[in-house]
Amino acid sequence: MKKVKITLVSLKDPCTACNIIFGLIKETLEKIQKEYSNVEIDFVELEHIKNASEVEGLEVEKFPAVLVNGEQITAGSLLTKQQLVSIIEMEGV
Repeated sequence: MKKVKITLVSLKDPCTACNIIFGLIKETLEKIQKEYSNVEIDFVELEHIKNASEVEGLEVEKFPAVLVNGEQITAGSLLTKQQLVSIIEMEGV
């Protein structure tokens, strides 16, 4: 299987809802990483929204954002474990 790089992007001082969604996605990604040896996870915390252009592949400035192999797949929404596993399995082929 090919390496799959997942980047979770958030703001340094997120709103309460964003912080909750970030925590849930992070927890899910950490579980997935234990099950899939080809998954690399990178957590990026932006000081300010104006720094969003520093993240390659970030197109929609709504957080938390999830990127898989440099392509944004969510913006401010929660993915289920099954959705993430499906993406990983497709990307890792």
